[in-house]
Amino acid sequence: MQTQAVVNIAPSSSHGHYVNNAKNVIKLDDITEAFFVEGESILTTNNHTSLEMKDDCLINCQVVYNPFSKMFEKSRD
Repeated sequence: MQTQAVVNIAPSSSHGHYVNNAKNVIKLDDITEAFFVEGESILTTNNHTSLEMKDDCLINCQVVYNPFSKMFEKSRD
């Protein structure tokens, strides 16, 4: 099985979040930074723990509630 190169699934992050060894990584949406990861893979970053993913999965950018704007927005590093 051929695997895809390392893919940054958090382009707006100052640290980056990288999927390694996935069969395929599909970008679903630029604004919400949603990605579908096919196959067994490892998610690595230098500001969080590495995460082994054994199955296909959907990865979205973390969303938090801002009480000042009273809106949900992407979490910032």
